[in-house]
Amino acid sequence: MAKQEGSAGQAIRGLQRITAQEEMLRREKITLLRQELAKVRAKGRMIEHELRALGDPEAMRSVGWINWEAIYDDLPARFSARDVAAISGVGPAHVASIVHRWKRHERITSTGRRGEYRKVHRA
Repeated sequence: MAKQEGSAGQAIRGLQRITAQEEMLRREKITLLRQELAKVRAKGRMIEHELRALGDPEAMRSVGWINWEAIYDDLPARFSARDVAAISGVGPAHVASIVHRWKRHERITSTGRRGEYRKVHRA
């Protein structure tokens, strides 16, 4: 009888091992799919950006959510409001509100020339 319990215990441990492997593979698949999705989304944003930069009316209407952090990171140390508008594809009023927010958070400062700014680098 002890021999039967031993083989049943091994079967359960074997099943637990298989279940753990399946869970590990599931997590790996999720990680790979998330990476692939991030690549596809980035490619889509790049295409939208190019269409907006070319002035495509449909792309301008369907701007949707804009990652302003990414836009800020893409800007050079000195930039103009027109640069922000060209990268983001939004109108001047929207650019003005974003620039105002960046100034309020002390991320940029005016250069003295109208519509030109520079990034503030904090230590």
